[in-house]
Amino acid sequence: MRRVWLLSAVLLLSTLPALLAARSPAEARADQAREGGPPRQPPTFRAGTNLVQVDAIVSDQNGEPIVDLTATDFELLDDGKPVPIDRVRFLGAAEYAGDSTLAPIRTHEDEEREASRDDVRVYAIVLDDYHVQRMGELRVIEPLLAFVRQLPPTDLVAVFYPLDSVTDVAFSRDREKVNKAIRAFYGRRGDYQPKHPVEEEHLRYPQNIERIRREIVTSSLEGLATHLGGIKQGRKTIIVVSEGFAQRVDDVRDLYQAANRANVAFYPVDPKGLTMSNGRTTSGQMMNGVMSDRDAMEALAIETGGRAIVQKNDLSAALGQVIRDSRAYYLIAYESPHPDDGKFHKVSVRVKRPRATVFARTGYWAFTRGENSTGAVPVLTPVPAAVQTAVDRLADSLRPDADEPSDGRRRVNMPRPADVAPAPLLAAPTIAVARGRVVGDPASRREFHRTDTLVVRAETQRTPAVSGRLLNGRGQPLTDLPVTPGAGACELRLALGNLGPADYVIEFTARSGDETAQQYIAFRVVR
Repeated sequence: MRRVWLLSAVLLLSTLPALLAARSPAEARADQAREGGPPRQPPTFRAGTNLVQVDAIVSDQNGEPIVDLTATDFELLDDGKPVPIDRVRFLGAAEYAGDSTLAPIRTHEDEEREASRDDVRVYAIVLDDYHVQRMGELRVIEPLLAFVRQLPPTDLVAVFYPLDSVTDVAFSRDREKVNKAIRAFYGRRGDYQPKHPVEEEHLRYPQNIERIRREIVTSSLEGLATHLGGIKQGRKTIIVVSEGFAQRVDDVRDLYQAANRANVAFYPVDPKGLTMSNGRTTSGQMMNGVMSDRDAMEALAIETGGRAIVQKNDLSAALGQVIRDSRAYYLIAYESPHPDDGKFHKVSVRVKRPRATVFARTGYWAFTRGENSTGAVPVLTPVPAAVQTAVDRLADSLRPDADEPSDGRRRVNMPRPADVAPAPLLAAPTIAVARGRVVGDPASRREFHRTDTLVVRAETQRTPAVSGRLLNGRGQPLTDLPVTPGAGACELRLALGNLGPADYVIEFTARSGDETAQQYIAFRVVR
């Protein structure tokens, strides 16, 4: 992805643009450990095959689901060309067959186990307070509460705000917790009074606050979609309450492609309801790479197989359709004609039934060459020297005696001298662990668990523009990271919940005029 993210708290919903949700969580973690980092492929394939699975909702002219279709009733196009369908499976509102006591979900393992069931639906409700006018929330709170009341007790749901972390907000069956989060919602569009400590930094850059907020929301949604792709193979639903959060065409495209990788359907909800303005993108806006709020929300829904709830006053009825969609859909499987090109391919689903309407995601990412064959030998690219140095320093920090100096006294958790050599624009970064709002001392032993959130900090000179990237242990880029600028320093936060056990490298790049400086720091994720 090309986006440069600017706020540390965005990565509390850290995104890796690929997960292997079609495999079990244990298989995916094992694959990531072998490959030195999360692979780039989406969750639509099974290991060793080129199987693609697409979920499709088919409704009649009254909006009711059609439930009696077979494979012969469907026509599927891959990049515009018909392909044979391997099988079609209807996933209806089956009765829950799991633990009848509905034990509370306390761990990520509990979350993954229950979410992966075919008879359990998963819903994420994102309340974009940055882009809802004050008092505008009053139009949507009661419809959302009614939506939650309609969910069967077995389904999983969670409420997220833009700065929430997927590692801190668990999907559960605790409806009272969900209702409390919904009732606490209030719009803050145009209100820049800090609600969270990280927002104190916003006030230092008043001309950029709106851009920063848009990037927080779009980046967070990508991370949430990726997280959902890691806990369930079938259809997942994200309901986004917002008056509009993504206006760049490229940002919208990045977001719906990330959702397609994870088999997530977006349902944007505009609480304004019916308005006199059509809110459409003009030709001039499109030429400048900008979309109107309404067109961006509709594109996000269409491209992911969801529905845009915009220009509607009856939000309760529209949200009821969300439940019907997720409880009656077809899972269509076919062999991809592009098993190894690593590209995004468009998918179109048609039904040979009069007056039927189909909602389906629009594409998938194929494997790169050799990755769908367990016998293939991957081609390894040379590791950049700076990355290798960072990995070597990581290995040094993980020595059994790394925390114990020769005089027997425990070493203070400060960065090693080799890590703090001065740089023209950017000093070498340090890593600490955040426990809520409290940040610990810099860690000398850089080995962390998936439940940790890291705070990576580097001192700067002359106020450069700083960007960040997450690399795997061989220096291959995985995703951009949001960097928060500050007085004489920059900082980013990285929640490790979506990273598999492996070694990773964070790359900082600072630019000021014609001068550029880079720094690297490596760390290890364990279970």
